[in-house]
Amino acid sequence: MPLLESIATYLRAHAQELGDRILESYPPLHAIDDPPSPIIGKLLQKPYPAQTLAIMGLVRRWQQARAGAVIAECGTGKTLISLAAVQTHADDRPFTALAMVPPQLVEKWCREAILTLPRVRVFIIDGLRTPTNSKGHHGVNEVKLRNKRIVREGLGTSLCELRLCRTSPSARKRWDSFCPSPALFVVGRERRLECSPRLC
Repeated sequence: MPLLESIATYLRAHAQELGDRILESYPPLHAIDDPPSPIIGKLLQKPYPAQTLAIMGLVRRWQQARAGAVIAECGTGKTLISLAAVQTHADDRPFTALAMVPPQLVEKWCREAILTLPRVRVFIIDGLRTPTNSKGHHGVNEVKLRNKRIVREGLGTSLCELRLCRTSPSARKRWDSFCPSPALFVVGRERRLECSPRLC
């Protein structure tokens, strides 16, 4: 067997065998000829065919287990894939999701969600405690897209306030009456969460 010069030449020389072994060890959760969910057609941004396969694969994974991962190169649309998978997995029902992202990507996720998911309401968790001063943003703030920029506009509250039942039998029912549409909460993952962000 001749010596191969690099990994690239090795992969080219053995692509078919490697591909067969990968498919044998890891059969696809959603095959190329499997029909995608019609919910994908309702997204405001249309994913590419390869992104659609990834969306459906992630949805199938969530149907089998409680976790899944989207791992790909920069620029392949991991945010779009993740958001579309949440919408597709919800099967046209309202959902409340939490995205923990790197701090520099918080506004990008908000923008992508607004541009991708129909009727979604997007909230940034800027902090969980009542502030002792007025510097910066705090609490839970609804955001909108204005002139291609994310602005904190709409509901401004705290997670503790959201969890209070008031006249509802539970915090979940109160939230559902307040927000019957899909909702996404986005938090920078380096932010310290002093109490549980659950809404139910």
